[in-house]
Amino acid sequence: MRYLETTIRCRRAAADAVGNLLMELSGSGYAVDDPLAVLENRPSWEITDLEPGDPEWVTVTGWIPETDDLEQQRLRLEAGLDGLRGLGLGTIEPAAFRWVEDEDWANNWKAYFKPTRLGERLVIIPSWEQYDLASDDLPLYLDPGMAFGTGTHATTALCLRWLERLVTPGIRVIDVGTGSGILAIAAHRLGAGSVLAVDIDPVAVQVAEENVRRNGVPVEVRRATLDQVEEGEADLIVANIIASVIQEILPDVYNRLKPGGRFLASGIIAEKREAVAAAMTEAWLLPVGVQEQDGWVAILAMKP
Repeated sequence: MRYLETTIRCRRAAADAVGNLLMELSGSGYAVDDPLAVLENRPSWEITDLEPGDPEWVTVTGWIPETDDLEQQRLRLEAGLDGLRGLGLGTIEPAAFRWVEDEDWANNWKAYFKPTRLGERLVIIPSWEQYDLASDDLPLYLDPGMAFGTGTHATTALCLRWLERLVTPGIRVIDVGTGSGILAIAAHRLGAGSVLAVDIDPVAVQVAEENVRRNGVPVEVRRATLDQVEEGEADLIVANIIASVIQEILPDVYNRLKPGGRFLASGIIAEKREAVAAAMTEAWLLPVGVQEQDGWVAILAMKP
């Protein structure tokens, strides 16, 4: 199969919206070429005066499979971009296209995924990259595959930074909607005594299992929903999904947390912050902290 590689240059504020549009059309993930991420994750001696360009511009790339309705998909993309241009997100340039073969598609996005330090100790390292770790670094070796959870998106980065403070030795953690398994693996690296990762997507479960093996950690991965997990046994539940699903699972979160347990919810757009916090309160979960990055919010709640 061939794929229509679609590249769109846009202002930073529009990157998530453009990426989500590509994801809807392709059914898989997207990659963001971000010059600021290049600067943040490279030693200073490797950065020259020639790089990068304007840091307010990023390039978003997606891969749309060749199907009978590909022309309709392309027209939907153009219409979607026109709609985004009316939202005040800044300039979005016209899409550029080229054909790539199956094998090329499977590897092209890897050019955008580089070793990334998040927080004080966690370092995300693509499985095909080399990285010199400091003595106290905690590596997360990752190949996100079709699950496309690399940790570089604001929603995942918020969770990882918060996990560094929340995870204490020996606690029981449940990661809901685990995707590539990155949060579950990080929880174990940080000292959790028991970690369960659940997802309803069979592809995500397979990718998470592979990443667990790659990191050599005893994380249990299940294809399941939270209500299929035993009640009352978690010290910490983390869910990096979307606001509407977070609100739906709040009763199950309450039932599966120990008294005093905490719930870290991410994947929430800033406009949904108050609604999610109010739903938490209605479910007898007390919001105790909020962090925001790039228009995304993570909320920490506690079961009394």
